[in-house]
Amino acid sequence: MTRAVLWVVPAVAGLSAAVAGGSVPVVVGALLGGLVVGVVLWSVQESRVNALQERVAAWGTGARPSLAPERGAADWRELRAGVDRLGGELAQVQAELQSVVPWAQRLVASLDEPAFVFAEDGWLAAANDAGRQMSGLGPDADASSPLAVLGSVAVVDAIEEARTSGQLVAVTDERAGRHLRITASPLDDDVLVVVGDRTRERQVEELRRDFVVNASHELKTPVTAIATLAEALEVAPEERREQLVARLNEQSQRLTRLVHDLLDLRMLEETEEEFVSVDLAEVVRGAVDGVRSSAAASGIEVVLDLPPSAVVVGRQRDLALVVDNLVGNAVQYNRDDGEVRVSLRRENGTQVLTVADTGIGIPKHALDRIFERFYRVDVARSRERGGTGLGLSIVRNAVERHGGRITVDSLLGAGTTFTVRLPVEPSA
Repeated sequence: MTRAVLWVVPAVAGLSAAVAGGSVPVVVGALLGGLVVGVVLWSVQESRVNALQERVAAWGTGARPSLAPERGAADWRELRAGVDRLGGELAQVQAELQSVVPWAQRLVASLDEPAFVFAEDGWLAAANDAGRQMSGLGPDADASSPLAVLGSVAVVDAIEEARTSGQLVAVTDERAGRHLRITASPLDDDVLVVVGDRTRERQVEELRRDFVVNASHELKTPVTAIATLAEALEVAPEERREQLVARLNEQSQRLTRLVHDLLDLRMLEETEEEFVSVDLAEVVRGAVDGVRSSAAASGIEVVLDLPPSAVVVGRQRDLALVVDNLVGNAVQYNRDDGEVRVSLRRENGTQVLTVADTGIGIPKHALDRIFERFYRVDVARSRERGGTGLGLSIVRNAVERHGGRITVDSLLGAGTTFTVRLPVEPSA
């Protein structure tokens, strides 16, 4: 622009001199020449300014288009070099900022549990897929407040406390029946929030607590009875001692069965034995041989429908517990002169064991609970027959550890049928 002015000024001066000398054509030619040169120079300068504007505008997108080769006076080249230096510094700042966000994203993405990073300004900086799913955030829902993301004032307070104290802060929360443990950990000026689901852990704790309470109660009954009978024996007359000894023996056997069942359940839950080939048909024959005498005493007939061999891959001891308990219950809770049918068949890659009896049956309301530990349909009858309330719990535990499934059908007063499906080959 400056050069255009410099070209126009001499042209105007030449015009004045020409007019004074009376040479009009020369005057007009000088004027037109000066104007043309000025317009050309103005266009060149405007093009250079536009190029700089486009370059600066592109910085917002992270692009830095190259300029044309340097031309023009030294002051123009210096201006363009200064703009380039400013663009380089801006690009470096942008690169540093972008490196922080991927770092936070990589951190939370490496965690399986819902995780979030809140920046120094308090807004959400990063979240993993589990966190977005838990909070209902969209893929681009950044710059959200902790309260909007986590929906808990206690968690917001924990984030602020972690930021100011520099220490990990943990709080608990309960949502939709889920027990959550939320930790806020300081990361320089940011805060990492991880949400852990402790529902399963809480359930296991409750089961263990209930188990200890129930086991203590069940053990207390025979132990107290044995102690009472022992004291009575010391002072009882001769004619009553035989009766007391029989009751003492009964309670000791009950205690023994209860202790054995507790040990079996414990071993099922903690023992990691290798799986081997087991002939389930042979296991059934052994279990039936063990109850034939008691069945015969009550006139109960045991009918077998077994193939010569029915091999599955599993644990011999666990499978024996399954069959022993089912066959034993079928005899124990049957009616006199009743019948027990035990069958095995192969079906769709599984061995199907069926144990059916003609006994007392199970009420419909109790079918969903009979596999619970220490649950008894008829407490008095169960104790009279020597039941511990653990047999079916042991059966279900063992079947599930083999990747199998157990179902029950029963009609009160008509009998019960248990069906166990065990995979021939265990799943991975």
